[in-house]
Amino acid sequence: MKIKVNNKEKIMPENISVSELIKLLNYTDTVGIALAINQEVIPKTNWDNTNLKSGDNVTIIQATCGG
Repeated sequence: MKIKVNNKEKIMPENISVSELIKLLNYTDTVGIALAINQEVIPKTNWDNTNLKSGDNVTIIQATCGG
């Protein structure tokens, strides 16, 4: 299925969960990561139970240290 991740089109398996997406995108540490699907923030506690659908627009924001 086709989804957008941070405005870049990606092909992903059907019925992939948010947790699986994060792993496929090689995010090894999820501390400081926020994720929204179609502009709705998804709490980390729901990542395992939230599946993506074709056409979803995913935004991933990772906090960084520094100033």
